[in-house]
Amino acid sequence: MKAKEKMRILTRRPVVILFTILVLTMVAYSAVCVGFYLWQDRLVFKPEQGLGATPAHHGLRYEDVKIQASDGTKLAAWYVPGRSDGRTVLLLHGNGGNISRYLRTVVVLHQLGHGVLALDYRGYGASEGQPSEVGFYQDAAAAFDYLTGERKIPSAQIVVYGRSLGGAVAAWLAAHRDPGALVLESTFTRLRDVGSYRYPWLPVRALLRNSFDSVAQMAAVQCPVLISHGLADTTVPASLGRALATAAGPKAAFLALAGGHNDAFVKGGADYYRHLDQFMRRALSD
Repeated sequence: MKAKEKMRILTRRPVVILFTILVLTMVAYSAVCVGFYLWQDRLVFKPEQGLGATPAHHGLRYEDVKIQASDGTKLAAWYVPGRSDGRTVLLLHGNGGNISRYLRTVVVLHQLGHGVLALDYRGYGASEGQPSEVGFYQDAAAAFDYLTGERKIPSAQIVVYGRSLGGAVAAWLAAHRDPGALVLESTFTRLRDVGSYRYPWLPVRALLRNSFDSVAQMAAVQCPVLISHGLADTTVPASLGRALATAAGPKAAFLALAGGHNDAFVKGGADYYRHLDQFMRRALSD
C-alpha cells in the first residue's frame, strides 16, 4: 500500500469514529425522547392502592364515602365532619400515594374545626379506573358536587385545597365551580414548566401530553386564593408558585415557607396552619 493511501485512511478513521459516535448519540437521545413520550404517565401519576392509617387511628370519627364520577368511575373518599363553626375542605392530594399519606393534613384541619372530604383520584387507593388529567378533573368535580348535593353544603362554605399536582386540579375545579376559597400548596404554573425544570436536556414542551395548566384557570377563579410554597423546594421551584400568584392577580396572596416540597408545611407548623385557618375563615365570611 502506498504511503499516500495509508495516510488518507489514517486521516479518515477519526472522522468515521466521530461520525459513528454522533449517530449513536442521536439514536440514544431519540430513544430516550420516545420513551419519555410513551411512558410519561408513569412519571406524572404514581398511585398506591393499599391504604395505610385512617382517621380512626387518630381518634377521628369519619365515613368511608363512595362517589361516582360523570363517566361512571367509582371513587373512594374519607369524610371527616367538623365543628358547626368550621368550614368544609375538599382535599385534593398530590400525584403520589393516596389519601392515607395526607392524613396529617386531615388531622390538622379537623383540629382547626373544619370538616374534610379527602378524595382519592381514579386509580388511587380504593378508587376504580386509571389516572388521567381529564379523569382527575371529573373526579374533583364529582367530589365537589357530592358536598353540595348529598351533604347540602353551600358552595360558598367549601374550601378547595390542593397540594402539588392536586393544586392544578384544585385550580381547574375553582374555575368550573364556585367555592368560597382556594388553597394551593407547592403548586406550579403548568406541568411543562416543571418538566423543563426537571429535565432541561429534553424537549419536554413538545413531548408532554398532559398540560395541568393552572395559569389558564386563574382568570375564571373568582374566590380568594392562598398560594404557599417552600423556598427550598427542588421538585417544584418556588419561582413557579410566585409566578402563579402573579398570574392570579390581586385575589391571590403568596406565602413563602421554609423547607422543601414535602416538609414546608411541617416546618411551618402551628404558625402556618394558624395563617391558613385565618385565611379560610376570613374568605368564607365575606
